[in-house]
Amino acid sequence: MAKEEKPIPYQSRILDTKGVAQRLDLRYLSKPNRFNDLRRKLTWIAPLVAAIACIPFLTGIGPLDKVFSNGPVSKSHAIFEQNCQLCHAQAFSKVADATCNQCHDGASHPAKMIDTGKPNREVRCATCHEEHRGSSELKIVANRNCTTCHASLKQSGTGIQLTNVVISAFKEGKHPNFPQPGLVDNRPLKLNHAIHMPKDAKTIRGMKLPMKCTECHTPSANLASGGLEPVTFDKNCMQCHKRELEFVLPGLAVEAAPAPHTKDALKIRQFILETYQNLAAANPSLTRRPLDRDMNPEPNAASWIAKATKMSEEYLFNHKCKYCHEYAAMDGSFPVIRKVNRIQGRYVESKPEGEPWLQRAEFSHRAHRALDCAGCHAQAKTSTKTSDVLVAGMKDCTACHGASGTQIDNCSTCHAYHNKSKEQDHDRRSLQQLIGKLFSIPSQGYY
Repeated sequence: MAKEEKPIPYQSRILDTKGVAQRLDLRYLSKPNRFNDLRRKLTWIAPLVAAIACIPFLTGIGPLDKVFSNGPVSKSHAIFEQNCQLCHAQAFSKVADATCNQCHDGASHPAKMIDTGKPNREVRCATCHEEHRGSSELKIVANRNCTTCHASLKQSGTGIQLTNVVISAFKEGKHPNFPQPGLVDNRPLKLNHAIHMPKDAKTIRGMKLPMKCTECHTPSANLASGGLEPVTFDKNCMQCHKRELEFVLPGLAVEAAPAPHTKDALKIRQFILETYQNLAAANPSLTRRPLDRDMNPEPNAASWIAKATKMSEEYLFNHKCKYCHEYAAMDGSFPVIRKVNRIQGRYVESKPEGEPWLQRAEFSHRAHRALDCAGCHAQAKTSTKTSDVLVAGMKDCTACHGASGTQIDNCSTCHAYHNKSKEQDHDRRSLQQLIGKLFSIPSQGYY
């Protein structure tokens, strides 16, 4: 009887034909293959799902406006969110500048005129003002849109007249300091901040000192501007300094209303004259009081009134008005006071509205109303001259701006790219033309 042969045990290190054959499963054809089954199912399911997904597009069912949207639009364009074609003239196309200019002036960057000789220097509006990024304001742009040119202005343009041509960040050494060196306040007015804000509390003429900055510098009623209301004599100074308008000669010891605060000297003379006429009518004995040091009375009431008026004018113009004002010349016996613009911004004699202290930036006092004024204007408490420039410097700003890592560090927080002085009024359009037929507008009111 033949001896039974036992199978040779498989050893993984043996690579002969018999050893390899032992690793094969001869029943593999009869076993199910999950990958093949899944591929077969997907071959039928995928086209079916695609066909079902196309039904809303073909029938107009469902929120189609959200299907291809890149995201919500900014707050200023929220009214157009349901009407994409107002900006996207062609589907899936970029918004052209001409579309933006229908509502916006597209006022140029003040420096663009430098680069008119260089091709392709203009950039599309949407390059900087990126839409579909949420409800943030479109005017807030990334710093790279600014530093691309300002980090090397000599290479970016021709005819550069700026002293600082390398601006890459709002930091010392990377941004010009402000205010400008050598800048003075040449306002023809005598103003002493230190007197109004002494270290020790005191009362002078009924005025409680030190004063608070906000007693004179009040936020503007225009919330959008964020600036301060102009300081005027009638509103801010009259209550404490009305004595500087008193003209009645000291020896007469009578009370009268102060002279009007006006540059019209003839109007002041007429007011003084009428005041003495009324005083003489109320108290005829007043006209017998001597006005000169020789103690000689005037011959009659008319002569006394005329002399008292003239002496009061000289007293007012030569002593009282000069307490605050400077004279440009004399027109006979009347002084010509140097014109003082409203105390707001930098004084320019030829411009009643003046000019902003920061020529190339915007600043909002309202946005900083939570801060103590002395934190940025510390030099005001020791300033004794009108010529002192009390504008905050760059070091006062970098404590918060430039290192916070938030939007308050952006160039656009303080700098406007477009030259708003060139904005023009547009042709007025109806509401339907502007926003399209998004919803029906009631003909009588909205309630």
